[in-house]
Amino acid sequence: MKLPSDSDRTESEPARDFVGNPRRLRIDADSPFADAAQIFAASDQAQLSALDVSAELFFNETVENLRLYNPRPGQPYAHATIAETVRRFQHDRRSSKVSKAKNRKKQLPSFPRFRLDQTFYGWVHDLSQAEDIAEFTTVLGTTTARAFAQITSAMILLHGLPKFFARCLAGDFTIEHVHATAHACRDVKFENLPLIDDYLAQRRPDITIETFKKSLGMKIAALEPLEERMEEASKRRRVSITTTADGTAFLTLSGPAPELQACYLRIAAFARAIRSGNIAAFSDQLEPGTAIDDDRGIDALMFDILTRTVPQLSIQVTSTDTTTGETSTRDIPLDLSAEQPPTPASVVNAVNKSVTGASADNASGCESDSRGDADAGEAARGAEVVLTMPTHEQWLDSQAKMITTVPFLTLAGSAELPGTFSDGSPIPADTARRVAQHAKSWTRILTDPASGTPVDAKATTYQIPANVRQTLIAKWQSCTIPGCTRRAETTEIDHIVPFDYDHPAAGGLTRFGNLHPLCKLHHQAKTDRKYSVRMNRSGFVQYVFRHGMSAEVAAGDHPINAAHAKIFAELQQPVTTSDPPKPESRPAGEPWHGEKRTSQECPGPAAANGQAGWVKNSSMLSDHASEDEWIWDSGGPPPF
Repeated sequence: MKLPSDSDRTESEPARDFVGNPRRLRIDADSPFADAAQIFAASDQAQLSALDVSAELFFNETVENLRLYNPRPGQPYAHATIAETVRRFQHDRRSSKVSKAKNRKKQLPSFPRFRLDQTFYGWVHDLSQAEDIAEFTTVLGTTTARAFAQITSAMILLHGLPKFFARCLAGDFTIEHVHATAHACRDVKFENLPLIDDYLAQRRPDITIETFKKSLGMKIAALEPLEERMEEASKRRRVSITTTADGTAFLTLSGPAPELQACYLRIAAFARAIRSGNIAAFSDQLEPGTAIDDDRGIDALMFDILTRTVPQLSIQVTSTDTTTGETSTRDIPLDLSAEQPPTPASVVNAVNKSVTGASADNASGCESDSRGDADAGEAARGAEVVLTMPTHEQWLDSQAKMITTVPFLTLAGSAELPGTFSDGSPIPADTARRVAQHAKSWTRILTDPASGTPVDAKATTYQIPANVRQTLIAKWQSCTIPGCTRRAETTEIDHIVPFDYDHPAAGGLTRFGNLHPLCKLHHQAKTDRKYSVRMNRSGFVQYVFRHGMSAEVAAGDHPINAAHAKIFAELQQPVTTSDPPKPESRPAGEPWHGEKRTSQECPGPAAANGQAGWVKNSSMLSDHASEDEWIWDSGGPPPF
């Protein structure tokens, strides 16, 4: 199948932009997605209108319930925006009472019940009336919780982020971006909402929603103390379950990110070890010669591990007869006591008892007693055993490692900017420093000072060196194809232009301009030419699909790194220093400290051993040292 490209189009088949050019999505006029894209855009506009109406209804009800004076009856209540109100409150901190009174006479009323530390989540819940929420719930046909979520999102977008909402109405962002933004900002303080609105007003619209959410999360973390948000998340930590009519259920864990990240990585590492047949990690639980023969996928394995009381997994193993070379696999019913939880020893004993009628004390074995008959011995070679997740340090280091990026100034204790996990989620500065303290390896990553995105790293071999891979992970964070959320550290690295083994310097270089992460599924699809990939400029991957659609995916910006670069630049500004205060008295005729003279030879006594005297000027003492220049040193202690 030939993939479409720009050169394939004719004047009768023009490519057109979808909604707006900023999203970097182009669809051929005859593509089956062309009409669908317009319908999707219309659906987004309808949902935006619903948010607009929700905010207007709730705000008007709130004004009425608060009995606020409206000088124009019958007209909407006129008030200052959140951004203007924030400026007033910050200005009032520095102004006198007289100037405040003068300004208030000329201004619209501030946003109702405004506090700098208030959030829209708290504002809506504090000012809502039960009967009003009941009406919203009735009209929406939803639950009370969903009605609160709708109102909170509407107020955040219409009043807290008006510039961003205007861009959404213009089609720069989809409704998915809208919902993600509202959720991320529900606990953002009023005083920081204008800063986030300014950021979103200038931010590049992305195809991938994950990139957008991660960058927004970093921006919020750079503005607000992450420790406070983590403390609030800890207070709200919970486990909830939702059941459905088809017999399935959804288990939700909400809480601080570091704990849940570690939990997820441990379970994922356990599942990967089973899926890949890696028995080395379980050498203390399995007999030599035993092979894992389990066909479950990673997701199914993770579910089965998580739903156990302890991180255990019942797996099927196959043993090889060392005499005949034959293998056998067969499920054996287990007769276990319901009074005690199963252990590896009890499972193996039950297997052996079912086959031979004997009990074995070897907790790691799965073969029957050699005294059993031939059929029994064959049956025992295939059995189900329970493995417990390894916890020794070597296995955890190699399987469940957690990649963390820490700003240099945070690491040095000169800043409190948060660190980030490999998926872009921020962590408090103290936590990041503790993680870095126990790190076994370090990789320096250079970033763009404006966007914070990691910049180039390269190698001359096909094999991806660790430092290049780590930088790629920090840059892309996940598989680059739109919609895929596979973490970058568990993906494969794709050379967009194939590596030239005969002439490595000629093409297909192992460098940022030619590398990006693709998960195994999407990497194979690219190899099978299901779509084409190209990188016309570093940091922007263009996908060309078979239905006449192309999309440009950009590496996400990194607001934490950008803030770090700004702080670093401020620290590099030259500091104006002055000479130490001149003593009130000094020996007659002695020069002042720092006085300069030009002479081929020392113009007087030379400074030595703390004694006053002349010192030859150099670049170590002055950036503008000239030849034959001398400086008088009074001989006192240094002023620092």
